[in-house]
Amino acid sequence: MKCLQPRSRAIDDGEKALRKQSILDAASRLFLAQPGTLPSVINIAQEAGLAKGTVYLYFKTKEEIFICLLATHYETLINQLSELALKDNHAKPEILISGLVEQVIHFTHDHPDFMHLATMANSVLEQNTEVNIVLEFKSMLVDKLSSLAKNLAEKLPAIGENRCKDLLIHTNAMILGLWQMQNLPPEVARAIKERHYEILMPDFAPTLKDAMTLLWQGAMKH
Repeated sequence: MKCLQPRSRAIDDGEKALRKQSILDAASRLFLAQPGTLPSVINIAQEAGLAKGTVYLYFKTKEEIFICLLATHYETLINQLSELALKDNHAKPEILISGLVEQVIHFTHDHPDFMHLATMANSVLEQNTEVNIVLEFKSMLVDKLSSLAKNLAEKLPAIGENRCKDLLIHTNAMILGLWQMQNLPPEVARAIKERHYEILMPDFAPTLKDAMTLLWQGAMKH
């Protein structure tokens, strides 16, 4: 994404890349230490061992930093799903669907900041990020999802490319919704359990597995 390009040419490309990555890595570490709360630019700069002004050469706001982190996560996940779709030309549709489901679950587990950032995208991150940067993020998603849908349609001809696009959007919405249902403030989660309202706070991974499987296998039958 262009949002990862620095706003100054005072140093060579190698050093720019290192500084850029150090900012992103520092932001990620701080966010993981306190999920759901965006650290300040000052704290990110201190964590990266840089001056505050240096961070602003690369990113205009802290939200822009985390949009770029979120974009990287989405790009990595979609690339992994595309690789899975292209991996075995002879895999049965049911096996491919099962693999897609497992890959998504593993990714959300291995990248705990991903879901926190994804659920903050519209309400927080995009609110204080330049529109052109947000559009770059959206454009990347459209391109990657379209490519993934094309790859999936070749293995799932009963669904088709356009339907695969719809299912990918539905899957993303499902993931975000289930995550928000179980990612509650500790005191709220305790109160729900005390009142035996656990149905309102489903276990994320097994519920997502069931929901995704039903969604995609159901599409195979229509």
